[in-house]
Amino acid sequence: MYASLQPFAGWRMPPEEVLGFLGAPWPRYVTLGDVLLNVIAYLPLGALLFLALRPRLNAAAAAFSATLMAGTLSLGLESAQMFLPTRIASNLDLLANSAGAGIGALGAWMLALPVFANNPFAALRQRLLRADAPGDAALIVVALWIVIQFQQAPLVFSSGDLRDTLRIAPLFAHAPQTYLLAEACIAALAMLVIGLLVSLLMQPGQRVSPMVAAALLLAFGAKSIAAAMLARAAHWLQWLTPGVVFGIAAGLALLWLLLRLSPALRAASAIGCVILNVVIVNVTPENPYQAPPVFMLGQQATHLVNFNHIVRAVARLWPLLAVAALMALARRSPRREMP
Repeated sequence: MYASLQPFAGWRMPPEEVLGFLGAPWPRYVTLGDVLLNVIAYLPLGALLFLALRPRLNAAAAAFSATLMAGTLSLGLESAQMFLPTRIASNLDLLANSAGAGIGALGAWMLALPVFANNPFAALRQRLLRADAPGDAALIVVALWIVIQFQQAPLVFSSGDLRDTLRIAPLFAHAPQTYLLAEACIAALAMLVIGLLVSLLMQPGQRVSPMVAAALLLAFGAKSIAAAMLARAAHWLQWLTPGVVFGIAAGLALLWLLLRLSPALRAASAIGCVILNVVIVNVTPENPYQAPPVFMLGQQATHLVNFNHIVRAVARLWPLLAVAALMALARRSPRREMP
């Protein structure tokens, strides 16, 4: 919905019938990338709707209903685009969204079959990670942390940046030394938060280090991909500044010590790190030597621009999600994990 209606400005009455795009000719310019993105965007929705409807409906009815509901949502959003001068309602987008939801529903149907019920990945997940509701929620929070690394934030691994929204003034003027220190603190606190969160997510007796390393490697990969493909950086490790390197090393060293604490103390420490991270992010001034990514300079709203806005919105909310997950995990956490 966010990607379909962004930038939420310039609303006007459409020059013709709202549903006129349904009978319009096929778009003159069709790119495979746009079609695939519209299909992929609705895959999770179709799968989740199928899982939500499955207890009350049989599999075929749940798959059909999930596809119909997602298609109806897409129809509503495409119709709303008729009121936005910067967006173009498309019957092809509607078909691609509906097809994506149908594929997602069919995929969820197939994975729910008995032949897939005891697959190795499900068994591995049950053995390593908590399988209760707080564990599922925390796993999603960790996945979202990896996703927000695709944002082109000035401070690497930062989240909860509300400076523009709340008009927060910097606490100090920009200087190389202070900015390097802020980079190091943000990186160190991020290592602590994600490491402690993963430790509370593990089953008793499982080693924490491999799972923390896996989460960090995925985050580093996301940062590198974003630097190379989105920001068009000269080098894919341009984000790995001296301050970030020092912060990662310091954070992992402190994490090794904090993993010896009880679950309640680990959760409290992680919550404190989240709060401190948000404070530092919002009082640090912008870096005048960092230019915005090239894809953000265009006037036309593209898929990359929409994706960046969505990731930024998730990054602003992520600290709240992390605190909620940590509080839930602290109530019923495994007694002890091996670092």
